[in-house]
Amino acid sequence: MDIRTLQTFILAAEHENFRMVAEKMYVTQPAVTFQIRQLEKDVGSKLFIKNGRNIALTELGRLFYMEAKEMVLQYESSMEKVNRFQQGYHKTIRVAISPLLADTILPSILREYTKRYPNVEMSIQVLESNQISTVIDNGQVDIGLSCLPGTGSIKTTKFHEESVNLVCNHDGFDAESGPIIDAQELLEQTIIFTDNHPAYWNQIKEQLKTKLKSYKFMKVNQSHITKRFVLEGIGVSFLPKSIINPEIMEGRLLEVPVNFMKIPTASMFILHKYDHQIESNFVKFVSNYYFG
Repeated sequence: MDIRTLQTFILAAEHENFRMVAEKMYVTQPAVTFQIRQLEKDVGSKLFIKNGRNIALTELGRLFYMEAKEMVLQYESSMEKVNRFQQGYHKTIRVAISPLLADTILPSILREYTKRYPNVEMSIQVLESNQISTVIDNGQVDIGLSCLPGTGSIKTTKFHEESVNLVCNHDGFDAESGPIIDAQELLEQTIIFTDNHPAYWNQIKEQLKTKLKSYKFMKVNQSHITKRFVLEGIGVSFLPKSIINPEIMEGRLLEVPVNFMKIPTASMFILHKYDHQIESNFVKFVSNYYFG
């Protein structure tokens, strides 16, 4: 009983036609019939009965169909592990990361981590911060990089904190000749894109509601989409320093000082459940990483 024979049987069970199986397996129909007959000898009973021009599974065939699928899946999983080992990957770490951090810090972390740990394979899953604790707790991933601390029994390490800044699109003037932008006036006259970060927006909105004479909020739940809208001159927003740095340096965005309210900071957290060596090494690596 080999894997190819099992795969032939599975296709025959699903299509109930040896001719179609032969076409999909690129073999002759007699070859398919021979494989099924050999498999029935191994099992010790009939797996199919004639049904007109087609075939149908026997009661044993229906049971064996489910077992055959499990055997093929196990074989494929085992071969994948063997192939990873042959490629030099001896361990795997599964990481869940928020969209904001995936768009800012992930590339640099990934580049340096794979240099230091070339035998560790990384699997990345992008999820909203409020989902990351759950997938760690139920064992779907090993580590989380989140904008929110962990919940329940999930361990949390804060590894970075940065300023949050009000930004608008660049007005085309240089720093010396350009007019001074009044933050309060800007916020009262422009759409304010909100809710692009899970931690600080409630604090900012409460302050804006009390400090501004008028305001117009628009929820946009993705920071990179918010930044695109600001770059297009549609509105303004408060964004973490890491996501706006490139556009500030390129002169495409302007930071606007805000003196009439207290702007919170944005933090980044490593979440994990266990202190196995691979998780501990990753936590230590990220904790010591320099985010310039």
